[in-house]
Amino acid sequence: MKPIFLLLCLANVLFFFWQFHFGALTPATDRPSELPPILLIEERDAARRGAAISQVLDRNAAALQRLAVPNLLLPPQPQRLAGVTGAAENKPPRPAAVKREPVRINCYEAGPFADDAELQRWLKGKPLVSAQSFYREIAVPADYQVYYLAAKDAEQSRINKMMLQAKGIADIWMVPEGELKGALSLGVFVEKDRALSFREQLAARGIRAELRQRSKTRQALFVRFGASRAMAGGVAQQRVPTADCD
Repeated sequence: MKPIFLLLCLANVLFFFWQFHFGALTPATDRPSELPPILLIEERDAARRGAAISQVLDRNAAALQRLAVPNLLLPPQPQRLAGVTGAAENKPPRPAAVKREPVRINCYEAGPFADDAELQRWLKGKPLVSAQSFYREIAVPADYQVYYLAAKDAEQSRINKMMLQAKGIADIWMVPEGELKGALSLGVFVEKDRALSFREQLAARGIRAELRQRSKTRQALFVRFGASRAMAGGVAQQRVPTADCD
């Protein structure tokens, strides 16, 4: 059996070399054909129509590009000024500067203040250009006076005084000056209620008396300041000539 097996192996080897030698195992390669490709009639007509359409589209695109594209896509070219050496760029004009009106400073006075501490509290935090404190005489309420109207002449005044004395009014004196000059003062009171009560007592006796509030002057603290507008703060203020703020 062994010689037969060896004989079969040798036969197979010889068969393999025989196939390899005569090209049976070499893969076949296709040679490129040198013949021109075959073009069908339908493909030729379609190609001609496509070429014609392409030519029309190219002509339209070129016409549109000459008319519109240069004005839309190309950047603006610098302009040259006639008679000037060199080129000047066409720069956009600068926006006009907004003209601001100057802030108007006015002069004011404020007061009266009870003391310097109250004045300093009022000035604190206010945007003032200048500030100067000063004192001024002002009229303040003083007392209340009950009086009998002045007569037209001295004789009538004497008769009126005798009438008042007859009705029990002993403290009578004539006002020497002012808007009530010639009137007969019947009493002066610090409290208004007491003055009103005394006038009612005189009316009960048939005496028609009048009542007025008198005032007196005193030194009061004020401030004069410069600002764009008057400052709020619960203090009476008034505008004064600007020259007084110097």
